[in-house]
Amino acid sequence: MSRSSKPRSATFRSLLLGVALLASACSRPPNLAADLVVTHGAVWTGDAARPQAEAVAVIGGRIVDVGSSEEIERWRGPNTQVVDAGGRRVIPGFNDAHVHFASGGAQLTQVDLRDVTTQAEFARRIIARARSSPNEWILGGQWDERTWTVPALPTRSLIDDGTNGTPVLVMHADGRTALANAAALGRAGITESTPDPVDGAIVRDDHGMPTGVLKGSAIEAVTRVVPKPTDEQRRRTIARALDQAASFGVTSVQDVDPDPADVAVYTDLAQRGDLTTRIYVIANELTWFEQARLGVRRAFGSTELRLGAVAGDATSSGASAMLTRLMAADHAGLQICLGYPGVEPLDAIARANGDRDRRFRIEHAEKATPTDADRLASLHAVVSVRAHGDADAAALKGFLDRRIRMAIMTNWPAAPINPLLGIATASARIPVDAAVTAYTSGAAFAEFQDAVKGTVARGMVADLVILSDDIFAIPRDRIRTTTVLTTIANGKVVHQRRP
Repeated sequence: MSRSSKPRSATFRSLLLGVALLASACSRPPNLAADLVVTHGAVWTGDAARPQAEAVAVIGGRIVDVGSSEEIERWRGPNTQVVDAGGRRVIPGFNDAHVHFASGGAQLTQVDLRDVTTQAEFARRIIARARSSPNEWILGGQWDERTWTVPALPTRSLIDDGTNGTPVLVMHADGRTALANAAALGRAGITESTPDPVDGAIVRDDHGMPTGVLKGSAIEAVTRVVPKPTDEQRRRTIARALDQAASFGVTSVQDVDPDPADVAVYTDLAQRGDLTTRIYVIANELTWFEQARLGVRRAFGSTELRLGAVAGDATSSGASAMLTRLMAADHAGLQICLGYPGVEPLDAIARANGDRDRRFRIEHAEKATPTDADRLASLHAVVSVRAHGDADAAALKGFLDRRIRMAIMTNWPAAPINPLLGIATASARIPVDAAVTAYTSGAAFAEFQDAVKGTVARGMVADLVILSDDIFAIPRDRIRTTTVLTTIANGKVVHQRRP
């Protein structure tokens, strides 16, 4: 429920919406006015029944009419908020199909190493943060030494002296490698005699001493000793994530394996009407029974916050035990999401539990081979695809040719949450409208919400974006520099900037 709708009771709001939906496109019931009107726009609706429009009327967070500016003018009342799009392109709100939302918000307050190109700059930023916040854990990173002028893994010797007793744990962009300084290793109890854990490695120098580089499960030895954020810190972090999402027109996200404490914050925000980004929580498959025993099914909850999906890693150890859990979760009605390759487990689940509309998902499906794509098509699976490189875009073309339902994702914070970067890349291989569809109604389909959001049509939630440029008409290389001027979530303006 949006803040603007709080004064109305739920029953009264439903009555208003029901009356509005019965109105013709050219008229409205007497004395009934819209809460918000977007007018004078070039609206790409994503709705085959009416692909283009100029204006939209909203009541109670739902779209009640779509049409010309003259038609929608009849919905204007004395208290209607009017957003004049000034002829600019209007599209449905973006839906990022795979993020780690609170981690993305945390990254905004942590040390950012994504654009570092030298070891010297890498060390300078970390040491500067240590001096400004002594003794507080330095986290974040997303560095990638492969892009440096001299590609070489950094070691703790670069930062130990400058950080002194301030612990550091910064992640590589691949999410499977990290660098810890001596203070962090000491708190984790990692020494030259510490053995490598299963599925992990403590990288050592020629003398057997830890270099600070940790791989795989070895990272967990340090993350376990990082202090848990307080409730207030979580709230601030998630507030930053919500603001960041709104600034890029992202009105929905699908949050993979969030911390339950973060989900509790989402719940509180939703109850207050302050959750400006809709969230579908995709929990770790190890927790499937916690949802199933309560009777939770796929896409359970409100349009603001929902549960009902579980995610697993098809490449992890214990795959046989995981398959047993996933079969049980699927039988209980939960949605199954598996990281690539994951095709064979999904095939086995379908054979065991019978055919139905379950919308199996493969995450990071940009890695799929043509043979995999054929099998995914036969399973009627949905693919969640990153689109931040040419190889990713090539996979999109294969899925589109096979008519596989696609949802584009960023895996934020591993990549920026800006959807226009992904659309720009995807448009090298597929039409722009296909890329936008994957980022809107395609992502909504992936979470069983295509009847509620993803298009601009009557009865849909009022999530809209006004862009600085018409991405369907400008050259492809200009799409990535296009900005979001206005974001409307649940019928409320949550972000606005000047053209």
